Amino acid sequence: MDENLVREICKYIISNINDDVSLSFIAEEFNYNMCHVARKFKDYTGFTITEFINECRVYNTIDPLVFTDDTILNIALMHGFNNQEYYSEKFKDVIGTSPLRFRKVFSILTQQACESTDLDELKTIREEFEKLKEYQEYLNGASLDFVSKEEKRMEKPKILKLQ
Repeated sequence: MDENLVREICKYIISNINDDVSLSFIAEEFNYNMCHVARKFKDYTGFTITEFINECRVYNTIDPLVFTDDTILNIALMHGFNNQEYYSEKFKDVIGTSPLRFRKVFSILTQQACESTDLDELKTIREEFEKLKEYQEYLNGASLDFVSKEEKRMEKPKILKLQ
């Protein structure tokens, strides 16, 4: 029963990721005590609910950072963060670099990809984008397979090698 509860909570979080989702809302929605929900979620996923929400939100900002000219503040606000500072802090915790640096690196890579005729270089750039997308999909599919936070983080793409 506990694993099913956690799966349902993950689905709920993912479905409502851009809303004001919190432990208290989730506990109320599922009619459980907040401590019980927090403990069971952490036991099964290795994440606190807040960590999971932030990680999902951060990965949902990757496409807008890379493929739009929206300001970092607008991207943060559109994806459930209340301010740019908190978003930048969580982005750096999850990705390993600031959103601005991430945008610059991938902007340079995108420009290189457009200008490059070197197939190996294009392949490398494409692979880096694919790794990010796969990890984003993996994280958003967390309701399907429970693995520890440490295992998820080991599988996270190494963005810093692009810098």
